[in-house]
Amino acid sequence: MTPPERESRDVHIKVPAQPGYLVLARLALSAICRLSPLEHNEVADLKLAVTEAASRFVADGGDAESQIEFSFRLADDRLELELRGVPGAAPESEQELSRAIVEATVDEVQLDAERALLIKRLPA
Repeated sequence: MTPPERESRDVHIKVPAQPGYLVLARLALSAICRLSPLEHNEVADLKLAVTEAASRFVADGGDAESQIEFSFRLADDRLELELRGVPGAAPESEQELSRAIVEATVDEVQLDAERALLIKRLPA
């Protein structure tokens, strides 16, 4: 096993698909944002975007086995936030509102059934 790089700019976390665990992903995002030139309000927006994007994967009350995988990659010009999971049963109206919030807070959004990719461009 290769030891992690000293100054890794990638964070990967997998948590149960339960609302209470989303705070762990938000904390991981906060940590990687400290390595970026983003302002405090932009970081707050990204935490909101991650929460809203993850809400589509939050399991119904009975599925304790579902998980959400978060990958945060910090490049020189952007921050990529990738989420993977099994879609939950959120009503269509909630999904539309979550998508609108995500689109308002990041620069690019790609959503499909089991994946969400959010991209925030960094200032030069």
